Amino acid sequence: MKNTHTKWRIDFAQDVAQQFKERDGIAAIVVAGSTARGWADEYSDLELPVFWDKVPDDQARIEIAQALEGDFLFGFDGPSHEDQLLIGKLQVDLWHIPLARQEGIIRDVLNGQRSDLEALNALDTVRSCIPLFGQEIVLGWKKQAEQFPDPLAKRIIEEQLPSFSIGELFLHAQRGNPTAFFGQLAQLQQKVFLVLLALNSCYFPTFKWIYQCLEGLELKPPDIADRFQKAFRCSPQVAITDTRRALEETLLLVNESYPAINTQQAHRKISYRRTALDANSLPGLS
Repeated sequence: MKNTHTKWRIDFAQDVAQQFKERDGIAAIVVAGSTARGWADEYSDLELPVFWDKVPDDQARIEIAQALEGDFLFGFDGPSHEDQLLIGKLQVDLWHIPLARQEGIIRDVLNGQRSDLEALNALDTVRSCIPLFGQEIVLGWKKQAEQFPDPLAKRIIEEQLPSFSIGELFLHAQRGNPTAFFGQLAQLQQKVFLVLLALNSCYFPTFKWIYQCLEGLELKPPDIADRFQKAFRCSPQVAITDTRRALEETLLLVNESYPAINTQQAHRKISYRRTALDANSLPGLS
């Protein structure tokens, strides 16, 4: 069920799209982001990807903003192809995307040629978006994005496993460096998240939605979303212990789903901690 913050944003998005959807070259307009997922809150902006046969020139983009009575929030940035507008008090982001580029990304991801986060997020946007114009095109993309090929999942998992290690986390704790510690902790949680998404045939929704997405996954370590959040509030020692456990539990899920993936190196890296030494610890050298 969509919350009230989501509902009025969708209604507003329909009105916005109505103002310029008939311009030459527009193939489709969709609602994306938190509004499309039903997760909008009082601070959420409105993301509207606009797919063009040919990306509009600067003058056309300025004319669209004027027609919407929108002010460029941070000034006009032509090369970005993203117009951040303030319409009333709502931030509305128009993404101007070539149709050929979008279709190429979908094709490359499904053919296993791309597994970068930008491309995976494009597929997630297709899955979750709400079409406002060009429904036939968007529904065709959605049909394609229902797929999540096993070779793609395997590739994503194998790309993330080399980062499964608590050695640096342990060192940062021992050296009293909370900035580095929490930065490394966040990176490890993100790596686990990417592996769990692949195990569940889910594309990448950005890390902004990590907790909401983890709650909805079927294959995952127990209470992982809650454990991830608690890791930032407990002692470093407790955080390290549970992070190690979460990494090991994730590897077990990998072994169960993809037994051909070699996780031995990851298991060794999870277990390794550097030993504290002094000069007397070294053996004599001849």
